[in-house]
Amino acid sequence: MRETFMKMKRQDLTPTHRKRFSIETIEIAGYVSALMALRLPFGLGCRSVGSVAEKHSNDEQGAHIEVSSIMDIEPKDLHLLSTLVKRGDEHAKVLRGIVVYAQIDAPIWLYRELETYRIGRERLSCESTMHIDCKGLGGVELERAKDEIPMGHIQRTIDMFSYQTLRRIYFQRRDHRLPMWREFCDWIETLPFAQELITIEK
Repeated sequence: MRETFMKMKRQDLTPTHRKRFSIETIEIAGYVSALMALRLPFGLGCRSVGSVAEKHSNDEQGAHIEVSSIMDIEPKDLHLLSTLVKRGDEHAKVLRGIVVYAQIDAPIWLYRELETYRIGRERLSCESTMHIDCKGLGGVELERAKDEIPMGHIQRTIDMFSYQTLRRIYFQRRDHRLPMWREFCDWIETLPFAQELITIEK
């Protein structure tokens, strides 16, 4: 019976309706705060003009939250940010405050490699092999079923990355032998001001 179950599960482990790799931007936050912090070391105020508006309600129809931020980036601020980025992480630390939330579909082995980047990256959640792929099992049978899940099994995750971490990933992985890493870097290039703040050469 167990062998029949595992044979069935192996057929489902790489769903045909999913690409082996995809990454989609959900949300980007922190530009207003990062630019307000930019000139603090010099005792100067923010040149760029930004605002954040928030509305929230909670009633019988459900919870509703609406957050919008607007930032008119002054060209000199963008130039200063680019200059600091080229000088290194310790100079461009405000980039840690610009964060991207993304939905990723990828094989388990890619997530193992992504664990190299432990600072400035957070896994909010992922599909559970126990609750989805091994549903209904327990004890030793559950352990055995999880042992048989291949590294090529596609999982969906929601991850958060800082711009500073994405810059590290980009320069370390853009010419990687694995095509998925090159696809990851192609996604990085689509982010706002990626050319000025992430992919810019020293």
